[in-house]
Amino acid sequence: VENASTPFTSKMGQGQVISVPISHGEGNYFADAATVAMLERDSRVAFRYCGPDGEVAAEFNPNGSMNNIAGITNARGNVLGMMPHPERCCDELLGGVDGVAIFQSMAEWASGGRLPKVQETIA
Repeated sequence: VENASTPFTSKMGQGQVISVPISHGEGNYFADAATVAMLERDSRVAFRYCGPDGEVAAEFNPNGSMNNIAGITNARGNVLGMMPHPERCCDELLGGVDGVAIFQSMAEWASGGRLPKVQETIA
């Protein structure tokens, strides 16, 4: 978890390692250098591919995504785009429950509970 202050990550800790299935071989995040720099500067990277101990390195990047990016948010922080599939890890019978926190975060935000600060203006 790269950014734990979004409506999708508020139930997780900054730097927390979660195990979420992937199901893509061709798709990856790609953008020009200026866009990637803006995403990094504005803390819009929500998730990165990493190793079991949280190390971000090319060897843990399954698809060549730039900067190991697995998920980003829009400028307001209320829209998430990600390649991994958290819906596939919401029950022990499916192999794990690490995806549950994403859906719990979303539900809490939508119900007006613990609200992460969503940017009100777009720079």
